[in-house]
Amino acid sequence: MGRKIKAVVIKGNNVKEKDKSILLFSLEEGKIWATLKGVRGEKAKMKYAKELFCFGDFILEEGKAGDIVTSVDVIETFHEITNDIDKYFEGNALLEIVSQVDESAERYAIFMNLVKSLKILCFHNVPKYEVLVKFMLDLFSLLGVGIYSKKCTCCGIDLHDNIYINYNVGELVCSQCKTFQSEQIGKAEFSIIKILSEIGHEKLSTTKFSEEALFRLLKILVKNFSARFDRNLKMIGILS
Repeated sequence: MGRKIKAVVIKGNNVKEKDKSILLFSLEEGKIWATLKGVRGEKAKMKYAKELFCFGDFILEEGKAGDIVTSVDVIETFHEITNDIDKYFEGNALLEIVSQVDESAERYAIFMNLVKSLKILCFHNVPKYEVLVKFMLDLFSLLGVGIYSKKCTCCGIDLHDNIYINYNVGELVCSQCKTFQSEQIGKAEFSIIKILSEIGHEKLSTTKFSEEALFRLLKILVKNFSARFDRNLKMIGILS
């Protein structure tokens, strides 16, 4: 009898003539590679399950070469994301981030963060990059390397102007405590960090951030991701 997992498809590779190998990010077991047999055929019953972003209950059985998906109860395809090029690139960036991190310590919270982010990206009109920035800020916090602070994490003074992020430790510092590994964060970017660190996903559609400020902050977060986890994010269509 197979085992049931609740998962999102975050990566896929075509194999053989009609099969597909998919990387699932699951609530129960984390990231798992599994194979969909014959799913690329015209009359395949599980054709939706092979697509990126597909969220559902997957039944897996052990095969000779690994897990095989034998059944899928699709909860949401998030297909609308693929109809908007900007949302598609942003959604792919979310999946890339999840594929790069060790989620074992906070699997449930990261899984819920991903599903909530995909829902907002898919069904709500929010500023470009906002969902991605929110996801990264929450991810840092969940993994114990949160960024937002009201005070300099080095000397303890209140942060108002001339705020920097120290990439050595991933924390905010004042101008007196900055190092050669620090980069200045503008007022607009600091305001975004503060607000997005304090609100839930349901409030994202009420914000009024500029696309330029969100993109500047995104590049800072990507640098911090590389420094924290020694992994480089490509974010195709966004940074490249």
